[in-house]
Amino acid sequence: MKKFWVISLILFLIVATTLVKNSTKNIEDQIFTKRENIRISKKELSDLILEYNYLSSAEKLMQYQTKFFEEELIQKKLEDFQVIENNIEIKKILKIDE
Repeated sequence: MKKFWVISLILFLIVATTLVKNSTKNIEDQIFTKRENIRISKKELSDLILEYNYLSSAEKLMQYQTKFFEEELIQKKLEDFQVIENNIEIKKILKIDE
């Protein structure tokens, strides 16, 4: 009877160890996948930020204007725009005196 309990205990411990190892492996795989997704997203974000900064620089915009639009675009000053957002005019935000 004592041998039965010892063998049962050993089998139970083996099964429990196997279950724990499998669940741990699954969790590690999920963590690896998430980290890879984050790494790829960070790379894409840095590329997009670089592209945005390069394409939206004033010099580049002026080059694109002359290259693609010729005389279709005209330059405006910020004071010429009157955008209302939440009932506050942009002039008040920029503290421009009239």
